[in-house]
Amino acid sequence: MVRIVEHPLAGNFLRDLRNKDTQIEGFRKAMGKLGLLLAMEATKDLKTMEGTVVTPLEVEARCTYTQDGRVLLVPILRAGMGLVESFLELLPSARVAHVGMYRDHETLEARTYLDTVPSNTGGFDRVLVLDPMLATGNSSVKALEFVIAKGYSPQQITLVCAFSVRQGLDQVNKKFPDVSIVTAVIDPGLNEKSYIVPGLGDAGDRLYLI
Repeated sequence: MVRIVEHPLAGNFLRDLRNKDTQIEGFRKAMGKLGLLLAMEATKDLKTMEGTVVTPLEVEARCTYTQDGRVLLVPILRAGMGLVESFLELLPSARVAHVGMYRDHETLEARTYLDTVPSNTGGFDRVLVLDPMLATGNSSVKALEFVIAKGYSPQQITLVCAFSVRQGLDQVNKKFPDVSIVTAVIDPGLNEKSYIVPGLGDAGDRLYLI
């Protein structure tokens, strides 16, 4: 299942991210603000519990809440780190693991250099894999393989990306039909170097290098 963020403010942040003249500070801010909208969409179906609090009027009020400490964030390095702070803003007790990958520009295959995803011992209800750009889908599929190999079920996992294309979505859906996907936009396609078009360029470079 693919869910697209439908919020009028998303267009403002996507505009800034696409603009080649947006400098690093503005790019980071736009990614962070878009990340908040992505986080809201990705967490809308979290389990809730019921409890009570006492208000300043000394009146007991019933309330619902989520156990955000039972959420595991898995950013795909580097670019996935651009979304982490937004998700922690809403899920301050969430844990963070990391999957490090880079793309082999010759073969377009995803190469892994880091995997700190913990084994599933029942401590997490939901895993949110963060990858701003879902292009070919190779990196996301490999990251999902790591997560599932640690004992998490596909039904527990949501893949969150800012930009996507049908090719990447189809690859993830074909391999993991029970993994939910949240994206801000689906772009028309990829260029000869497998960059999303029109996209925003290289998200990792624009967040951390340029």
